[in-house]
Amino acid sequence: MIKKPASEVYLDFEENESAGSRPYEMEWAGRQEVRCPTITFEDLRGWRLEVREGAFATFRPSRAQNIWNRAVGKLTYSGNGERESRPSILLIPNEPIQIPDGSDCVEAWVYGNRWDWENPPDTPPVRIYIHLRSGNGEIQRILVDSIRWKEWWLLHRKLPERAKGLHFSALEVEGGWQNEERCLFFDSLYFYEEPLHILEIPVRPKRNLTLFQGQSPGINTGPGCLEFPTREETILPINIEKRFRTVVAQEGGKYLLRYVGKDCEILYGFDPNHGLSGIEAFINGKPVGHLLFGGGVKFAGGGNEGALVHSELCDNVIFTTYSNGVTYLLRLWQKSLVIDVFRKNGGAKEGEEATELSFGEIRGVQEARTIYVPFITYGSSNPVVLTGLAGEVLRFFASIWLDWYRSGGSEPYAFPNGEVTPTGVRINGGVRYNCRTDGKRNDLFERFFVTISPKFEEVLPVVPNPTGANAKLAIDRLWQESWGPENYGREMERCQILRAYGIAKLIQCNHEITWRDGGESFTLRTRAAPGKGGDAALQKYLEHQKSMGWFAGLYTNYCDFAPVNEYWNSDHVQRMPDGNWRPAWPRCWALKPTAALMFEERLAPIIKSKFHQGGAQLSAYTDVHTAVAPWNYCDYDSRVPGAGTFAQTFYCYGELLRNDSRTYGGPVFSEGTYQWLYAGLADGNYGLAYNGRPIAREPLLPIFFLREIHSKECEIGMAWTDWFLQGIEDWQRDVDRAIDRFLLHEIAYGTIGWLVEEKFGMQRVCRSYYMLQRLQARYGLLQPKEIAYWNGNKFVSTSEAIALDLPTKRRQLRISYPNGLRIWVNDWVGEGGPEMIWKVRFGGHSFEIPPAGWLAIQGRSFLTFSALVEGHKVDFLRDIGKLDGKEPLIYSDGRGKLTEFNEVKTRGAIAARLVSKNQVEVIDISRGEGFGLNHPFGIEGIPVKCEVFDIRGNTLGSAEIRQERDYFWIVAKEEGHAYLLTFNDMS
Repeated sequence: MIKKPASEVYLDFEENESAGSRPYEMEWAGRQEVRCPTITFEDLRGWRLEVREGAFATFRPSRAQNIWNRAVGKLTYSGNGERESRPSILLIPNEPIQIPDGSDCVEAWVYGNRWDWENPPDTPPVRIYIHLRSGNGEIQRILVDSIRWKEWWLLHRKLPERAKGLHFSALEVEGGWQNEERCLFFDSLYFYEEPLHILEIPVRPKRNLTLFQGQSPGINTGPGCLEFPTREETILPINIEKRFRTVVAQEGGKYLLRYVGKDCEILYGFDPNHGLSGIEAFINGKPVGHLLFGGGVKFAGGGNEGALVHSELCDNVIFTTYSNGVTYLLRLWQKSLVIDVFRKNGGAKEGEEATELSFGEIRGVQEARTIYVPFITYGSSNPVVLTGLAGEVLRFFASIWLDWYRSGGSEPYAFPNGEVTPTGVRINGGVRYNCRTDGKRNDLFERFFVTISPKFEEVLPVVPNPTGANAKLAIDRLWQESWGPENYGREMERCQILRAYGIAKLIQCNHEITWRDGGESFTLRTRAAPGKGGDAALQKYLEHQKSMGWFAGLYTNYCDFAPVNEYWNSDHVQRMPDGNWRPAWPRCWALKPTAALMFEERLAPIIKSKFHQGGAQLSAYTDVHTAVAPWNYCDYDSRVPGAGTFAQTFYCYGELLRNDSRTYGGPVFSEGTYQWLYAGLADGNYGLAYNGRPIAREPLLPIFFLREIHSKECEIGMAWTDWFLQGIEDWQRDVDRAIDRFLLHEIAYGTIGWLVEEKFGMQRVCRSYYMLQRLQARYGLLQPKEIAYWNGNKFVSTSEAIALDLPTKRRQLRISYPNGLRIWVNDWVGEGGPEMIWKVRFGGHSFEIPPAGWLAIQGRSFLTFSALVEGHKVDFLRDIGKLDGKEPLIYSDGRGKLTEFNEVKTRGAIAARLVSKNQVEVIDISRGEGFGLNHPFGIEGIPVKCEVFDIRGNTLGSAEIRQERDYFWIVAKEEGHAYLLTFNDMS
């Protein structure tokens, strides 16, 4: 047990304490304190400490940290080392301090000691409370925040009610059970009435669709139109059959909406007396079930739409109104029942405001099963597709999708994997209308699509966005993040080695620490981290990366907003319904989406002109925007047009990403999860979803991704290598197979490759590059012509495959593209018999594709496979096509077994490229015993000279060439890396 001195408040400074400097960004901006603090900690006379449950603390003035050029309070604290304890420290003034009447919030500048994402076990989080005493002596204990940052941050919290006769009685720090001492610094506390100024928000181009009559366009009232959505029908699912008709008729008090096509007949029946509960469906005359039972508009005081007031059919649209002011409009587009919902909230009495549109549940379905569609997610929940049997024999699919382009709501909701109730299945939840900061709710305007079809792809939403403005520049490049860099020199050295392995087609983006040295801001920056050499060092680094032929990009982010930033203004912070500021990444508040657009337009051109002076080989990583749900960053500040609507955030972020791409003139990437909403507005995202569903464990079901995301932008890998591998149990037992599955999923989902990290070995790094780069260039941005699953005897459609559970059990898939490219992937997992090895015969050749293997062919000029040769897994790529002037290339890897590949023979990995009609360069990736060549690329001559170079390009002389029966064998030279072979000219 560590013996500690008594807890005490000291009035003097520590001896030999060095004085700290203000955050340099605040100095850049000449920041001054905007209001007089209620409490400071320069003079601690009369203050005392109370400690509880094993806490120990000292409190004293300090100059070690500095925010406003005055002394701050330094709290040194520890606990008894017992994790279950709840130590508490109270900092108590001599007398309670009156806070100004009318105050509605409290702020505090606090210097923290832990990053939340690191969750350091030796520095547990502590919570900061204020104690307020009322006139009758009652104490309010108000949580201000938990320490989750390092360096200075401005805490802010709304008070439960406006102050009247309140006094500050204590500052409490709870937690900190660790034995070791930790420190926090407190500069000041401010109690004040938050001034809510009128905001000047520039208008933006109009939304590219017809809004509902009376619906607010938010800030989108300016000249011109956005480029999205690209059609008035927005997310209406596809209809493969082109010969069909739709009929809407009234029979008695009910309505029938009928689709009649060569493929099937769909009938929706609607009894308006029962609201949305009165909708049932049939397919080919067989009952599906009731589709929206219990759904409809919900109210703050309970109840639903009320009794039917009026219904009529006009121009194939059913109009119905109800006693509680709700209007439903129903129409039939293709196989989709399209439902519009309106309800005015303006002037509604308390309890009479519409708070939600619920999609209810589907009842009466036989053998109902839900299907998670990879990459369609709400984060912790997921709208799903339903499959079942109609009349016990006919397989159908059903979906309910909210039109996010038209929604007037605050936040949609769903369930983790649908929700089975005692009476039915809920496949999508609905959308809620929350109060703005003025306590009012917006009028309810919604459209949603209900679709029944025998084809799975016909119940999926279309994403009506344009193709990424510069996505085409990324299709033949792999991608890697420097995750910094922390040190420019080391990173340049690392990248020079990568380039020596022939890795020429790469986009390398850099992360936030190019802008910061420690815990200062990392967004809204145009000046690079001073401690890393500032602007000049960053410019030099970027030029070096581009000199290798790579695209280089910087980090930006218009979501996170740090109070130390030179552009800080609290009016730019998002507000939650209760008026509190919305927190973001540690030491940041969430920037208003409307302000984000303003800053992007202002700062992106500065970044480009300063750090990309040549204007070529540009990229950018615009973090966060697609990683947060637009409803989770919905700004409820009633001063902002469009407040309380997630659509305003969606349109702001979508326009911002599109603008970013145009400004830089190169591909711009964001973080991903909600790319299914934004597809094509950036040029790409990480191929991930932060929803707790690792793609490696999901059924192999890429149809939505390939049709609606891959066709509009270039997703990056399946995110980075480790992200994917964490979804494979015990992946370390077979690293090659795990990484092969990573590459396989990139191919199956049509992404550009993530360059596997060097920690996995250069052989695997190069495998990820050479096996993807030429292949992805052929499928990038193309929508597949066909997606088919192998059932062991024949290929079947996605719909048939789902019925047989092939995406889960067999996972053998063929994708055909309109340019003639065909891809076979075998993601068989678990145990199995001979069927695990997929035997494919194509073009007169036979291939054996094992689990975690694939094959891709385009004509006679392009072949690649990760397959079995004589029972052993090998990798091969041969590309002699004339695609964008690329040099002919052969890559082969025998994976430890000497293997003949017609033109080459190797035990390890080599990459051979034709550099002239009689010269071939071979990079010996594995540095093995050598390699064999047999008239590579159709060269008729024989090798007469072989020059050898080390990894830095220094000459090592010549290599020995031995003639064998079918090959010329090049004997490896110690330190030999690149071999330049000259063949005699037989022409």
